[in-house]
Amino acid sequence: MEHQTGGAAGADLDDAARAAPDRDVPLDFAKRLSQKVVFTLERERDADEANEKIARVFLRNVGQPERVRYFIDMINELLDNDETTRAAAMSWVSIVLHHEDDPRYDNLVSDILDAMIQDHQQAVKPNFAVEYRRKSFSFYARNLGDAFIAMIEFKNELYEVASHIYTLLIRKEVALESAEKERKSGGRRISMGTSDQAKPKVGKKLFDDVVDYIHTRGEMKAGSLNQQNPNEYIAALADRMRGTRRYVIQDIMAKQASVKRKEAEKELSERLAGAEEIIHARDSFRKSLGLFWAEKRYNIKYLSVEKVRVTLQVLGIVIGIAYFLASYLGLYTLVWWEGLIVAGAMYIYSRFAVSRQGFQSFFPENVSRELEVALGNITPVLRKMSKDQLDAFMVRQVKDPENSTLLAVLPEFYKYVFAVMPERANAIVTSDDVQQVLENLEMDIARVIRTNNPLHD
Repeated sequence: MEHQTGGAAGADLDDAARAAPDRDVPLDFAKRLSQKVVFTLERERDADEANEKIARVFLRNVGQPERVRYFIDMINELLDNDETTRAAAMSWVSIVLHHEDDPRYDNLVSDILDAMIQDHQQAVKPNFAVEYRRKSFSFYARNLGDAFIAMIEFKNELYEVASHIYTLLIRKEVALESAEKERKSGGRRISMGTSDQAKPKVGKKLFDDVVDYIHTRGEMKAGSLNQQNPNEYIAALADRMRGTRRYVIQDIMAKQASVKRKEAEKELSERLAGAEEIIHARDSFRKSLGLFWAEKRYNIKYLSVEKVRVTLQVLGIVIGIAYFLASYLGLYTLVWWEGLIVAGAMYIYSRFAVSRQGFQSFFPENVSRELEVALGNITPVLRKMSKDQLDAFMVRQVKDPENSTLLAVLPEFYKYVFAVMPERANAIVTSDDVQQVLENLEMDIARVIRTNNPLHD
């Protein structure tokens, strides 16, 4: 009688699914689908033929993304009865084994796991309680966990199928977590409604919950001290799945590290200064070094000229006053108007001839503006140099014959350039790299000086 009921339900199943929109699917659709699976397994003697027919049934009836949750409910219907757990296992096996022959099955498995992950995070269905251990697990962890256990109960070789499903589950959840971290780090704003709807209500990963559930199922209920654990094969399954989880996560992390390393290398190569830029920067660096030396000597030269100017100015005023007083007193046969003429001439001399304006041609030229312009030509290139490029660039500056007279000031100029460099935080080299290049620069300068002055030793 059961077979006739199952056959009738199976015959009407495809027609009902095709004829009605998703909202009009019968409430017992998952139950009827489970009856179809059981009926097919019992009727077909050839296991491969049965799996192929079951796979086609799933593809026709739950192949759309909006219907994959009926597959989850169907698995739950089969797991609730100890006599149909094998059918639950074979339902997963049928669509997994056909994924290489038809990509639609691969998409079906992927859509089912996506729905499980989403509903697990939102806690769509109440948890499943394991009363004797006083623990509760996600409905979806129990759904997948019992299906994996049923596979091992039927045939140990079906662990490959369970491993395939579990590996895909891990990769999906890790990918979702990575995407969420990138979204948060990107700083994109989200409306309150969208944020509340998308925020997970369950923090535990589904793949972790599945292993924990299987491990709990594998524990023996306390009976006697010498009682053999009848669930030892379930505990072994949990251990194998932990190993799979560890391997898959390590593989994912290695690939992510490799991708990040390649992206960093690509970004670095795009940011690095080109050979043409470095060649053009050499002349600007050489010019900047000369300007820096001139600017460094500016105050000393300016004070020297200012001392001479003030001395001549004071001396002219003193001579004028002294000559006027001598003529006023009639000394040395001088008359008063001669003293007045000399005093006036000394005043004019001090006021104009030895004034700052009159001495302008003797003062050193202020090259600070030219130095700023020259630095603006080299700092963008230095900011894009790597440590090796910067080290090689400074070695060429040390060996340049035109810089031979300025080697003593080169380290100070090097520190000055990085001190005034704009956007220093965006430079490729770090502060430690800058310090290391400076130390190498000082050693290179000392080596060149010893070579050019052998008697120095």
